[in-house]
Amino acid sequence: MGIPTAPVVTQRFQELVKTISWKKGMPKQRFVFVPHPVAGRPPELCNQYVRGKDPLSGKAIVDELMAALVSPLTAEEKKTGFLMRDPQPRLLEPNTPMVLIDHFEKNGWTDGLPIILPTQERVADMLKGTSHKPDEIVGTMRPSPPHEAWEFNVEMVAANAVMAGAKPEYFPVILALASTGVTSLFSSTTSFARMAVVNGPITTEIDMNGGIGAMSPLNKANATIGRAWTLLSRNLGGEQFPARPIWEPREQP
Repeated sequence: MGIPTAPVVTQRFQELVKTISWKKGMPKQRFVFVPHPVAGRPPELCNQYVRGKDPLSGKAIVDELMAALVSPLTAEEKKTGFLMRDPQPRLLEPNTPMVLIDHFEKNGWTDGLPIILPTQERVADMLKGTSHKPDEIVGTMRPSPPHEAWEFNVEMVAANAVMAGAKPEYFPVILALASTGVTSLFSSTTSFARMAVVNGPITTEIDMNGGIGAMSPLNKANATIGRAWTLLSRNLGGEQFPARPIWEPREQP
């Protein structure tokens, strides 16, 4: 709208708000940061925060607010348009397993643990666990409502199931989890986690833990299905926040 603004955000959300501002077409949005948290803090302390310095820039918060509100918008800030995510190749160039695994880790496509490389042959085997077509759209997923929802297909889910070490007979459960659109990595600062409860004949067919000791470890089905949910949430649900933007502003046609 061409009006300077100065959103005030706690320092804990620096990466989040800057990523979202990129996605919303405002890469130069002006922000002022205050210490975190402010919830549950007495008014006197919050007053001190505002009268103090921005914990990220080191500048006086009041001065930053004034400068953001009265300084004319630059030509870069006035640009309008939309952001497009660069298309990703379906396949990587051939290389040694160690080089490829290192590539996956550096790009943040893993959970920090060793993975099974999702080769074409392994993904094809995983797809034998379902009657759905590889290019069939499963749904969308995102870490929380402010984020863009990413769309993905059956083959993409299968690749993450391979990475987790799952068997093809586990794939119907993994695909069902993916189809809910519910991420296992919800974006929040509170301490909670998500879990899935699997019901029906398939639980005995794939030998999942159940009944007494249902929450015990050392079960391949339980472990790899849960891990696949984490990997697909990370890789297909927009969980990654890279240091450099993967979106570039493009002028509207």
